[in-house]
Amino acid sequence: MPEKQHGPAPVTVVARFQLTDRHKQDTAAFEEAFDGYREYMTTQHGFLRTSLLRSPDHPDRHVIVTEWRDNSAYKAAVMVPDFLLLTAAGLMELADLVNDHGPVLAAAGAEPGAGAGDGVGQYCVVTSHEPGEATEEELLARLDAASRREGFVSGSVIASDRREGGRVSLVRLRDAEAAKAGAGPDDELYEVIAEASMEGAASRAA
Repeated sequence: MPEKQHGPAPVTVVARFQLTDRHKQDTAAFEEAFDGYREYMTTQHGFLRTSLLRSPDHPDRHVIVTEWRDNSAYKAAVMVPDFLLLTAAGLMELADLVNDHGPVLAAAGAEPGAGAGDGVGQYCVVTSHEPGEATEEELLARLDAASRREGFVSGSVIASDRREGGRVSLVRLRDAEAAKAGAGPDDELYEVIAEASMEGAASRAA
């Protein structure tokens, strides 16, 4: 079973977006807005990786998952006018933020992810767990079982900072077939359609 991390935990921000009725067909525009978000994030101290996910069944639904070295780095990047007025505004003009849990702190089970671009075309299963639904130990046991499935890439169980006892499970798999094979009725399936990492940004700058 993955071991729980100690010390300052990396922060995983899970932001769910639903295109508004007015912009329901503007998937390409939202993805272009993500390009600006990605460009900004890759210049920020403590940034690790960001991924844009899109539902194959509901193209107007997206999830942005962004990983940070720690909570201080995350707050320093997003609590500034450049982010709030420019980067975030481009996304919010097109879609509503529909998070229940808010930004979430990685609790345990995080595995190293793919480098920039390597994860495009993979699939991510996103599952929200209500307070009291399952303990962290139970969710880690499920993650341990998922890690032995064919096509498993990485996974984590992360705790909500907004709803005490609420958690989100993220499991990344190699392809749609592997993702659907183990998906349950409460799991949400998304394709990774864009990605950037700290390592990839450093490589481009070199």
